[in-house]
Amino acid sequence: MLKNYFIDFNKKIIKKAAAKTASSKGAAKKGAVTLDVPAFMERLDGVIPGQLRIKPLKPVDSSGFSPDGADMIAYREYCRDIDKIMNGYIPYELIHGAFFVVNDLTKSSLADVFGRVSTVKKINHFTEEAGSFSIPSFVLANANPDYTLPEIKNDVMNYYMSKNVSSDSEFEIMMIHNAGLLIKDWHKGDHRFIGLETGEETMMWFVILMNEYLDVEREDVFDIRKYVRAEKTYNEF
Repeated sequence: MLKNYFIDFNKKIIKKAAAKTASSKGAAKKGAVTLDVPAFMERLDGVIPGQLRIKPLKPVDSSGFSPDGADMIAYREYCRDIDKIMNGYIPYELIHGAFFVVNDLTKSSLADVFGRVSTVKKINHFTEEAGSFSIPSFVLANANPDYTLPEIKNDVMNYYMSKNVSSDSEFEIMMIHNAGLLIKDWHKGDHRFIGLETGEETMMWFVILMNEYLDVEREDVFDIRKYVRAEKTYNEF
């Protein structure tokens, strides 16, 4: 049952660029396949825990710090219009995960997305009540046939070691579409990842593992009063 569902899931989250026309030097080339971010977001929204939503919103903490970089945010729907009340932002205390899309998977684009992950994970570090919750971060990458999973894993570990990135600033799971997964290995310490060649079952296992991170009860309490930026004194009677 699961396998059939995710076969259909995979078909709905990709889009093909127009094929290149034939030239005098050879036949026409097939169009490139990329991840369709809006379609991906819509499908993910249906497979995450029921109390959560996924939207392309921006995270913010009570100090006003709002890091750029995440393509989608998974958050608890405090009220149905929380995104409108917050003008397109989601408070840190409501966030359960962040998603980062990479369609052109190369060594250079890896470095870029790791910088984005690290930036988003800095949220709430500079507030008066800095919390210990580090936002789970998931990299959604399109497969590159010229970039093997062992090479990707090696470049990931080399990047984090060479930059001396703290464990709290690393991603939790990287999903390489229809190829495999890189999963943070908490048992072996910093900069350690497990690679799995899951092929066409990659999306199924990604969703299962992702939900283990998303389906948690956060200990910090959301107090919307902390997000009222204006200081004002009212007459009391």
